[in-house]
Amino acid sequence: MQIINNSSANQLRLFIEKIERLEEEKSELMENIREVFSEAKAVGFDPKVMKQLIKLRKMKHEEAVEQEELLDIYRAALGMIPSGQFTTDDLPPHTGESDNDAEAA
Repeated sequence: MQIINNSSANQLRLFIEKIERLEEEKSELMENIREVFSEAKAVGFDPKVMKQLIKLRKMKHEEAVEQEELLDIYRAALGMIPSGQFTTDDLPPHTGESDNDAEAA
């Protein structure tokens, strides 16, 4: 077993403490996010759908189009929708940047 010198042990302790603080902050942020979803649900929005929208907004437009095309194919294969009922033309146009990128500019 390798023994760690005092300097390395101190550095390790600082890293661990920093990670622990960040984990605490992450827990607090997750609680804040849960509260926002609860508020949205209270006024009639569906949190599951909101989470899907957030996931889609993080994707590049091409990825979102590809996913929608695959979902359409799979739904049609399972008889969930008539083939061709939904097309990617139904998706809103996308500029290639997320809304967050546009707001930051």
